[in-house]
Amino acid sequence: MNKIYSFLLFLITASATSRGQKPNFVITIADDHGVYHSSPYGANEIRTPNLQRLADEGIRFDNAYVASPACAPSRAALFTGMMPYNNGIVGNHEIGLKPGVISLIPSLLEQGYEVVFHGKVGHSGKKHFGEYVPDEVKILSSGGLQVTMTLNEVETFFQNRPKNARPLALFLGWTDTHTAWPSKEDARISPDEVVIPARIFDTPETRVEMTRYIEGAENIDGRLGKTRELINQYLDPENTVLAYTSDHGMPWPFAKWSLYETGIRTSLIVSWPGKIKPKTSTNAMVSWIDLMPTLIDLAGGKSPKNIDGKSFANVLLGKRKQHRKAIYATHKGDNDKNVYPIRSVRVGNWKYIRNLHPEFAYTTHTDVWATETPQIKGHLRHAGHHWESYIEAAKTDPAAVAFLRDYHSNPPEELYLVDQDPFEENNLADLPEYAQKLRSLRKKVLKRMIAVDDDKSLSGPPRLLSDFSILESSN
Repeated sequence: MNKIYSFLLFLITASATSRGQKPNFVITIADDHGVYHSSPYGANEIRTPNLQRLADEGIRFDNAYVASPACAPSRAALFTGMMPYNNGIVGNHEIGLKPGVISLIPSLLEQGYEVVFHGKVGHSGKKHFGEYVPDEVKILSSGGLQVTMTLNEVETFFQNRPKNARPLALFLGWTDTHTAWPSKEDARISPDEVVIPARIFDTPETRVEMTRYIEGAENIDGRLGKTRELINQYLDPENTVLAYTSDHGMPWPFAKWSLYETGIRTSLIVSWPGKIKPKTSTNAMVSWIDLMPTLIDLAGGKSPKNIDGKSFANVLLGKRKQHRKAIYATHKGDNDKNVYPIRSVRVGNWKYIRNLHPEFAYTTHTDVWATETPQIKGHLRHAGHHWESYIEAAKTDPAAVAFLRDYHSNPPEELYLVDQDPFEENNLADLPEYAQKLRSLRKKVLKRMIAVDDDKSLSGPPRLLSDFSILESSN
């Protein structure tokens, strides 16, 4: 009897140990939170103590990138592990993956995980993603941009969850940094305290709007702190991977909807007590298409072979210092907005951008809705208030005109040394001493476009530079 009892105890213990080897995953995804707008990435005027604590306890990635600077293609790339032209969702609000393309979520389900979404994880819930949000995924809520998200549903979920439940993969999505921001004048930070990023024209309205954006970032930081409390209360914090990231750059000029570093470079901070060395940072280049393969790898599974993503678990665990040699990105448009096809590659400290139609005017929701539909209020304004101040300033200020010209027009090719020029203000493409580097990176992008069957299609009718009289009068 004792031998039988001992054997059964061994089996139970072995099973428990096996379960314990699979970590819980809590992945927090912000919407439009710029990489420079938290204290771990140098913005000390912004109060983000929970992000700072996460960085102090884990690893900060200084070269993490998304595949596209718009919500739908960025998130489709995340959950399929495939770049936009390979998975079929290239423009924002496009619906339907290519035949045969599936989510990587089932790979976590196969490893015994309970997968839960709360907030904006997919783009518009399941509507735009078809099969890549399987029915087995529990969706606590999929709040829109005007919904104030809380963690109440998550706490209720934890309270009702059995103590011996399967390992958990919880994805949390917050939209506070997405426009439009609450219209109020009593933000924690005052307009004269904000830092206006390089290349953005500085007006009083810009500063007021920036206080609201910063307040959104600080609100997300508070939710990260609450998330940690729930982990400590309901999960094993020593066996939980906690990560923070954002789907692309801030919704300001030269960021979201662009392929500049401030558009596609993103925050990525990860902790795992006892596994990831605290207070570390890495220059390893990783992409959002690598995140799901990494989780699957840490869970003990294997990702499909026909995807673009690859695990960077060894970087997390300090076993490797490098991951990717090149980072590609693409932008198409959003129906009839932001119609400006761009391709880019980063290799080492070099960045090459190819503007497929330099005769088009670069536009986004911000300027189009601010100038064409000024009567629209609330969410649909997309922070047009500060854009109106640029238009007004351009009536008398040549610097404002120069800013608008810089925003709306681009050369066919751009070349930057991003370590020396992080905001990509000095285009080196026309300098003869960099001609060889330009040719090399151009060849990479053109070869890549052929490899992924890039059809160069537009998402809608473009705007032409000739439509903008202010640009013509400034020449």
